[in-house]
Amino acid sequence: MAVSTTSYFSNSAQGLPGVAGDFNKFDSSTIPKFPIGHRIPAQNGDVYVYSHFGLTTKAGDMVSTDLSESSLVDSDNIVIAPASTVSTTDGAVGSKFVQITLAAVTADQYAGGKLIITDGPGIGYTYRIKGNTATDDPATGDFRLELYDKIQVALTAASDIAISGSLYANLEPATTTDIAASGVSCAAQATADYGWIQTEGDVGVYGTAVIGSGVILSVTAGEVVTATVADILDRVGVVLVAGDANGLSVIKLTLG
Repeated sequence: MAVSTTSYFSNSAQGLPGVAGDFNKFDSSTIPKFPIGHRIPAQNGDVYVYSHFGLTTKAGDMVSTDLSESSLVDSDNIVIAPASTVSTTDGAVGSKFVQITLAAVTADQYAGGKLIITDGPGIGYTYRIKGNTATDDPATGDFRLELYDKIQVALTAASDIAISGSLYANLEPATTTDIAASGVSCAAQATADYGWIQTEGDVGVYGTAVIGSGVILSVTAGEVVTATVADILDRVGVVLVAGDANGLSVIKLTLG
């Protein structure tokens, strides 16, 4: 899977949907028609979100972003202090840029995601990511994040960070490994396609489960299974109609 440089994101507050009332939830295209994450609420309570697919996906697959590609685990001592950055201001209060030391980062790999300050100076703040350069730009071994938000507390080398990838980009059939369930694919999509997923309302999803039970992601990609009291994974919905083996069950989604 590869990050798409064609995808685009928005930081605007969404008002009335910018599509016709009878939009086609089965649409598929190789170029984006809306910002990733564009949300359409239907009058029956269903909610659809425009997404980018990073792997071939069936209609009815539960999907998740590829966490290994779009996210960064909690990391220490990789932020460059403002005075030592190429700009001498990245990471300072009011700046929208952060210089970070990390190998093998590709351009816009983290676009649409969020930068979270997990410890040290700036702890507690979460910033939306507009885009990023590749490693070795602006300095050898470093890359530069561009944020939508202005930095509120100056960052230093002691600021620990994590990056959460966009929930609606680089989607693939979800498993218990990529646990950030985003929704259910409305149509079959090829790698690098753009289309719609459903996040609220009742819909068919691959997997069998007990009627009335909560469901979680399965070890089988794209499927759900019955949750137990001991399960700590997020429950993605409630079973309304149990399906056959290798078929679909009807789930009331609770993904927002």
